[in-house]
Amino acid sequence: MLRDVRRLAILFASSTVAACGGGSPPPPVVTPPSTPVTVTGTERIGWDQPAGDAVELATFAYAIYVDGTRTAATGVACTPTAAATAFPCTAALPPLTPGAHSLQVASFVNDGGLLESTRSAALQVTLVATTNSDTARMNEESRATGSRRTEPPPAGRQEERRVELVADGLVDPADLAFAPDGRLFVAEKAGNVVVLDAAARTREHVVDGSSELLAIAIDPEFERTHFVFTIYTEADRGHASRFMLARFREAAGTLADRAVLLDRVPAAAPARAALRFGADGRLYAAFDGGGADGGVDPAAFSGKVLRLNADGTTPKDSRTLSPVIAMDVAAPVGLAWPRGARDAWVVDRPSGGSAQLRETGEGQHAYRLPDGFTPSSLAAAEDELLIGSTESATLLRVRFDAATLQPTATAAVAVANIDGIRALAVAADGATYVATATSVWRMR
Repeated sequence: MLRDVRRLAILFASSTVAACGGGSPPPPVVTPPSTPVTVTGTERIGWDQPAGDAVELATFAYAIYVDGTRTAATGVACTPTAAATAFPCTAALPPLTPGAHSLQVASFVNDGGLLESTRSAALQVTLVATTNSDTARMNEESRATGSRRTEPPPAGRQEERRVELVADGLVDPADLAFAPDGRLFVAEKAGNVVVLDAAARTREHVVDGSSELLAIAIDPEFERTHFVFTIYTEADRGHASRFMLARFREAAGTLADRAVLLDRVPAAAPARAALRFGADGRLYAAFDGGGADGGVDPAAFSGKVLRLNADGTTPKDSRTLSPVIAMDVAAPVGLAWPRGARDAWVVDRPSGGSAQLRETGEGQHAYRLPDGFTPSSLAAAEDELLIGSTESATLLRVRFDAATLQPTATAAVAVANIDGIRALAVAADGATYVATATSVWRMR
């Protein structure tokens, strides 16, 4: 039920990088495999792009030549950390007709005129038709490391789970988060945080009526700090929507002492964001690609996943001076880690495209979700990730291999007697909680 959006080549440049200095940029580095690659058209083409630094890298655009015919590259994403002397980049495959094709990549800048690099070495591909697309999956493996393509993982039969009501009377829940003391924090889009426990319920208004509350996360050191983190939107003077990342201090179910950690990050309409703490104690925030750069400018935070300290600063152990760990994120709806994983996984829901489960960090694997599945949320349960859907009361269970930390099998879970799932959370005892438009339920 997942299929890998496979990089066709992952290659490492060995030449010395020189800034383009007003001339043509350095050419992309592609080392084709010895035999043609069979593709279905859903894969991504990969290359290593020499550049002096991430700032220079952001000035480059790319073209893909199909049998000598130039087309602009779309969906370009470059890792902001250089591997050796170049930055790993990928782009969507251009439209191809069935049969054999030769692909080349070129970089260019527009400095009062088009300045384009020489073309890369040619990558030979053969496009074939696909069948049973909802269950097919290609597992990306780097040819540079001598690994191989694996068979699709088995798609499990549909399960059914029943639920019991935890709380009703909620208004459009956007996210759920458990505190270490067992209380459940519910973020309502209208700007309220509802705190649920066995004895009482409180509702605290934290942002004004023109804002949308999108995500909530609880400090792992909550018993000491009582910090609660949120992402919400505010309108600027021009009425454009901007993301705000803020920290509050909780006391007896009320939230006060707001501290804004990030602000004025351009948001799309509708806005999408995700927020979670990782096992490393860092705060991970994902923002949609509402900025003019579409998520590819390393200096902007729109369309990115960030790794931050709890005070909003960049951790000293970051791979670069930037908190950005993933780029070209269109509409994130959740962040989570399967057991043992260092890097976060994000569910991305681009407009007009297929939703994906993407790995952040150095791996950057991406798996296409089944056609017609509209994801709303993501949560981790042991060695599985659970993905909720707004269109139906269905969860997608994605099981991960303990050694490779990559998906190996999927199964659909029908949740009885509820509407579409808005948010997910897993309690300390392993129970899964789901939020619908007006209620929170516990799965049994």
